[in-house]
Parts: sequence; C-alpha cells; structure tokens
Amino acid sequence: MIMKQTVKKHNNNAWKPALVLLLLFIGAQGFLVPSTVRKYQSCIIENLQHTSGQGSITYNWNAVSGASNYKTYYVRLSDGYTSETFTVYSTCKPYSGLTSGAYRFYFAADCGSGTLEYIADEVIL
Repeated sequence: MIMKQTVKKHNNNAWKPALVLLLLFIGAQGFLVPSTVRKYQSCIIENLQHTSGQGSITYNWNAVSGASNYKTYYVRLSDGYTSETFTVYSTCKPYSGLTSGAYRFYFAADCGSGTLEYIADEVIL
C-alpha cells in the first residue's frame, strides 16, 4: 500500500524581516553607546585654577555642558581631616578659615549619571 504524504514547505524567507529588524535595533544601540560614553567623558571639570591668600583659597573652572551642579570637598593632609561635600551651582568655590598646611581639594561635575569623576589639586597654604 502506497501512502501519499503531503509535506508542507516552510517559507525560508520568513525569518528575514525579523533579522533585519534585529540588526537595525542592534545597530542603533551600537550608535547610542559611543555617544553615551562621550557624554560621560565630557562631564569632567577642566581648567581648574585657584588663587590663595592667608587662610583662604578660591577655585574657578570652566562650565561643564550638562552639569546641573558641582561637588567639592577637601582633605587636610597633616591629619587626614575631610570636609563635608559642598554642592556648588556656579563655577567658583571659595574656602576660608583654613589653617596653614597642605590640602588636597576635590572637584566633580554632576551630570546626573550617578557617577562623579573627581579631579584633585594639592596645595600648601
């Protein structure tokens, strides 16, 4: 007895539109990642400068695109005292009432990424 069997062929091209969409999605993500990295890397304070006097120091820096504020604090190197972290809404931070000695001042731009990239400046007052 001969049986007749009908075999249904699958459309071999049915997966192509899905693959194209997947590749477009992955490609778009690939283009977004570098710009995200660039955005993060550009959130670093540049051109940090200071002027100092008896027991005081004032820092200035270039504005950082995308920064909503800046964070700064200092460490007195003679005894390791660490100041509170100050939030600054301008590109200038004066410190006063400092005793003579070596200090390390830290500054970071807050661009909302949740990660702060501090730069430091060490001075002797």
